[in-house]
Amino acid sequence: MGRPAILMRFPRFRMRLRRAPSPVIPADEVRRYPTLADDIRVLDEEVGPAFAASERAALVSQNRYRRQQVTILLGSALLAGLGGLQAVFPAQRWLGLVLVVLGILLTGVSQAAGELKTLDRFLTERVKAERFRAMYFRYLSRTGRYRGDDRVTVLRRAALAVESGEEPT
Repeated sequence: MGRPAILMRFPRFRMRLRRAPSPVIPADEVRRYPTLADDIRVLDEEVGPAFAASERAALVSQNRYRRQQVTILLGSALLAGLGGLQAVFPAQRWLGLVLVVLGILLTGVSQAAGELKTLDRFLTERVKAERFRAMYFRYLSRTGRYRGDDRVTVLRRAALAVESGEEPT
């Protein structure tokens, strides 16, 4: 049994991708269109590994970002609750110390989250993965830059451009 639906988007604290991300075009679909089989094979060889790497990196970064945000939110809620407790028991000095320590820790986590640029990394990898996915369908449709005779070379150049973070020309 999988995770409950309410927790599907909740980050995993031990993120391990046990399997490779699903291919852009599933194998059963390839069998349904035998005339495209050669083009799909070329795409799987030239673009498939880069797509899988970007997809995997995007999923890991997304999970890391969500985990950081949940930690900050839960820490903030705990901090607010402890602040309320200190207001109820003003004579208790240990609550003030716990508040200071937790506040410093939460500030450190927030600063680290900003400096690690996890959201930026996630968005960069997601854009790359989606560009590779779009490359599949443009190549198969033989439109745009992929309509000429030297389609494979153009595909390789475009894949290298996307991998390096540039817009393919």
